[in-house]
Amino acid sequence: MSTEYVRPPLAAAALRLDLNEAPWEADGAFRKLFLSFLEQVELRRYPAMDARPAREAAARLYGWSAEGTLVGNGSNEVLAAALSTFAASGARVLTFWPSFSVYPWLIRRAQGVEKRLVLKAPAFAFPEDELCALAEEADVLLFCSPNNPTGGELSPELWRKLLRLGKPTIWDGAYWEFGTYGDVGPWLLEFPHLMITRTLSKVWGVAGVRAGCVLTSASFAKRIRTRLFPFAPGVAVWAAFEAAAAMPELGRRRAAHVVAERERQLQAVARLPHWEAVPSRGNFYLLRREGWGGPRLAQFLAAAGIAVREVEELSALGYVRVTVGTREEGDVLLAVLKEVVREP
Repeated sequence: MSTEYVRPPLAAAALRLDLNEAPWEADGAFRKLFLSFLEQVELRRYPAMDARPAREAAARLYGWSAEGTLVGNGSNEVLAAALSTFAASGARVLTFWPSFSVYPWLIRRAQGVEKRLVLKAPAFAFPEDELCALAEEADVLLFCSPNNPTGGELSPELWRKLLRLGKPTIWDGAYWEFGTYGDVGPWLLEFPHLMITRTLSKVWGVAGVRAGCVLTSASFAKRIRTRLFPFAPGVAVWAAFEAAAAMPELGRRRAAHVVAERERQLQAVARLPHWEAVPSRGNFYLLRREGWGGPRLAQFLAAAGIAVREVEELSALGYVRVTVGTREEGDVLLAVLKEVVREP
């Protein structure tokens, strides 16, 4: 088993479109409230051992109960705890491939066995019959939807079909705000064996704080909590959830701006000869240039000062992943793509 998760080296570039971060810094009103909260707490004191205040703030933000909410230093921490709880001792965990690159490492770390449903280019669709058959054989389901890096999302109908199997199911909702699923509450009330992870990194612009949570039934939360370190989330995580919970409409507006820019870029790329962008529900999309491999495309963009994410498993097919930035950054990217009108 690999003892550490290693991310590929980051390319040096003026324009960073490679890490799926928010396109803007944290909003001024959010930052003011966040810092004001930190000024009021006693930093010399340890946070609550069960992180109850932060859990209550996260529960308010997402419309769920504090008893069914756990917080961590990023959603990966609570995801790891959930896998340690339900995927130990050789449990079979079904995931998509390609998907979030940390999953195989986390599953091995939990001593589970990864099973993969391969998503095939160019549509990267979810084949219902094959997916349901594999889900029947699995012990745990772990799906990112919208899926990173392919951008597709499972339909509500297919989600319900999978959830009715009654398997412990982790729904990685890192990109939830950019998709079409609505509130978490109805899902969690209908399926108590469902665990939904959320993060403040993508919309709120505080990836540096590492604030994430898992929302589930009270009984599942009680089991997962035994795998989390006491005192682990610091007061910055608490402050971030407090600030976000106080201004949910701000998060919705920021997500809507990203979605609008994503659709603008996808439509613009579709009009360019020899370029292809895969439709996406995330804050990113897959991009390819006809006849080019992924490394060549990444190098071409890097030479123009734009960093994108090489996706190792899709490099041979020519894809790279592009994070949706600001409109101005999108204009820079599109201008560079337009320069390549014809490849001899």
